[in-house]
Amino acid sequence: MRPRVCLVLPLVLSIPLLGCGTKKEGESGSLHRPVVVIAIAGDIDSFNPLFAEDIAAGEINDLLFPALVSSDFDLNSGKLRYGPLLARSWEYANQDRDIVFHLLPNARWTDGTPVTARDVQLTYELYGDPDVASVRQAAVDNLRHTGGKLDIRKSVEAKDDSTVLFHFARAYPGQLFDAGLPILPAHILVNLPRKAIRTDPVNKSPVGYGPFSLARWTPLQEIVLQPNPESVVPYPAKLSQLILRIIPDYRSRLSQLQSGDVDMVSGVRPDDADKLAADARDVEIISTPGRDYDFLGWNNIEIETHAGSSSATIRPHRLFGSSIVRKALTMAINRDELVHAYLGKHGQVAFGGISPLFRWAYDDSLRPLPFDPQGSRELLEREGWKDTGGDGILVRDKVRFSFVLKVPAGDQLRTVVAAAVQQQLKQVKIDMKIEQVERATFWQEVTTRKYDAWLAGFSVPLQMQLDDLWGSDLAKYPFNLTGFRNARVDSILAAARNLKSETDGAALWKEFQRIVHEEQPCTFLYWINSIVAVNRGVRGTRIGVLGTMHNAWEWHVGPAGQADASTSQ
Repeated sequence: MRPRVCLVLPLVLSIPLLGCGTKKEGESGSLHRPVVVIAIAGDIDSFNPLFAEDIAAGEINDLLFPALVSSDFDLNSGKLRYGPLLARSWEYANQDRDIVFHLLPNARWTDGTPVTARDVQLTYELYGDPDVASVRQAAVDNLRHTGGKLDIRKSVEAKDDSTVLFHFARAYPGQLFDAGLPILPAHILVNLPRKAIRTDPVNKSPVGYGPFSLARWTPLQEIVLQPNPESVVPYPAKLSQLILRIIPDYRSRLSQLQSGDVDMVSGVRPDDADKLAADARDVEIISTPGRDYDFLGWNNIEIETHAGSSSATIRPHRLFGSSIVRKALTMAINRDELVHAYLGKHGQVAFGGISPLFRWAYDDSLRPLPFDPQGSRELLEREGWKDTGGDGILVRDKVRFSFVLKVPAGDQLRTVVAAAVQQQLKQVKIDMKIEQVERATFWQEVTTRKYDAWLAGFSVPLQMQLDDLWGSDLAKYPFNLTGFRNARVDSILAAARNLKSETDGAALWKEFQRIVHEEQPCTFLYWINSIVAVNRGVRGTRIGVLGTMHNAWEWHVGPAGQADASTSQ
């Protein structure tokens, strides 16, 4: 889950020739030192994959600590594809419940220590240890348990230095996904107190084995990666440096892109992307249909009753407890207009929790509810909401249809969208006020279900496992923000967990979308593209669904005027 970028006033651009963070020599235009500079909004939160939650941190750690397998996303099929990385090969056993991985025999950590199966085993032990409190603790849930308990040394066996055996509880589509976490150095972490790993100085001086190593980190200024000359996973990076420059201000990031001081900016806003595409011949705009959607959250359950009973008592919300009312709210909002006005070609109207990226699971026979204010009024009246007070606000049982919509502070797109929604709901006699909340507070309070209504966004997982967002056990699944509960959806989620092939669940996921479409637990607004601006002199990029720095070891540079060699996926 992460906040999305937003729209601001159009930028007047004047784009000079960019140079991949380098200087040009002589008349030939050849580049001096292959360096790429990426502008990022904030500093890294951890150089340890156990704890890294920030998107940039995750991408950096993937370059330092590769996984057993590589992954790519096939846009044509909407599926992840896996290939060798630290594991040169693997095979299934025990009716596909087990996977035997054969490791590269010559991989070494940057301090010269060999990478072995023991590193893999201890890595998963740390991910699963409650004392470590890793943000990826759930990744071990599907490993085989003995007597109801997880013993990683029995579930992830180091057979010898180059062979590791994963025992899963069952065969399921996400086995390689769950076996694809970054691998950590056992010889460094094994003797550290588990509860102290999060704050240990080792996290500031990472010892990895990937194509890059950390050259230096100047907090709040920049992170400099350099090639790891000994890497065989897959090979040393082609760039001499990959610099991540920390520039909190969005306008400053774009300005430095214009001046050639940086070569890549992610999170570009739609208006700016279109302007850059029109005016900047040396800047490529990569707009990838994404996994990110914004939605209006309606708390389906009464907050006070739920909290006061320690989650034991669940009653429908006085305003939003009816699916008919929630449907009326959606019909009162002109989502096509919102997409046209604020996203253009970089977004599309959403109607469910499955991205169109997942072609095999997406139900393209469904259509979003129409913008129909009159139909909305009729549904509300059917549910007993009428303007009996004469003040232009609907009332039922002496309860006014009036509420506060919470919006994360500083998010201009969501602020503008909230204002548009406010005016549209007013047309059906619903009173909505807007309150901006500091971001950290917003997410803490929305995940503890303290709000009646809010505007937020989710990034759906690459693996089709949606229990966290839609499971009815509200104590277990805090990201089911609306408190939506549906027995059939629970059955679908359970059935999807036990499929052998992910695409076998296509019919289940389409049924799921139809249920959510009918129940309207929230108002899905739009899917928003991930937009990256990159200097055309940066070659070999595969910017797309898997992130900005995916396969950065393949990047190289060339004169910006030549044909672009980058691709998106």
